[in-house]
Amino acid sequence: MNTRILFASVALGASLLAGAASAASHARDIFIQEQDQNGDGVVTKDEYAATRTIQFNKTDTDKNGVLSQAEYVAEFKARLEKKLAASDRTPEKKTEERERQMRQTDVRFHVLDSDKSGAITRAEFDYSGWRMFSHHDTNEDGVVSAADPIKDDQQT
Repeated sequence: MNTRILFASVALGASLLAGAASAASHARDIFIQEQDQNGDGVVTKDEYAATRTIQFNKTDTDKNGVLSQAEYVAEFKARLEKKLAASDRTPEKKTEERERQMRQTDVRFHVLDSDKSGAITRAEFDYSGWRMFSHHDTNEDGVVSAADPIKDDQQT
């Protein structure tokens, strides 16, 4: 395995394990809450694909079909600030969390930009999303629901 692939794998793993303020959807139940468009407690593949399309289009503010680093960071920062504002952490802890998460966002951008074009294509964006869907669909029935057992290495 070459060094670049190894670094990308480690960085992606680290981004998946980042705290709840940055990636709540890495927890199964929050993933369901965020992605369940019709409120039935289940996220189907079609429902998830529709949500990903909405997320990509919202993040692609210049509508050029790719996510620049600035767009990616701005979208993440807006979500992070909302979560920090609702948090009961001290101002100092919020500042620490903000700094840590923003550094991690730069790492995630470069990992997701797998072709190193300087932008995240729709295919790169979709790939990362489907990896997360599969991560949560632990019973492999094509939907994510409370019926999917949470593995020991998954956040709850």
